[in-house]
Amino acid sequence: MSTKIIQLRAREDNDFGLTKGEPYYPKVGADSVTGLGSEIDKRVPKYDLATPTANGLISKEDKAKLDKLQVEPFEGLKFKSPDGSIFVLSVDNEGKSIFTKEGEE
Repeated sequence: MSTKIIQLRAREDNDFGLTKGEPYYPKVGADSVTGLGSEIDKRVPKYDLATPTANGLISKEDKAKLDKLQVEPFEGLKFKSPDGSIFVLSVDNEGKSIFTKEGEE
């Protein structure tokens, strides 16, 4: 396979900083060149979507971590105390903070 380099010359002075007759090389992505699609497909790795049980573009472990992220407003945040107890921080209807030990209501 040979690589072809195409050199063009500016027709006249222009807004791109080229002066009349100055050489330049157009730069295009391989996907914009007709006929290269099959060659690109051979060289670009393909990944399935990751699930919590199967690797894909990311690992199944990372997918499981991402699935745990909450994007909506939180109903409670969990904190661990030095002795290992878990506490949940929430708010009441007036916006006052409430810490509750996990498992207690």
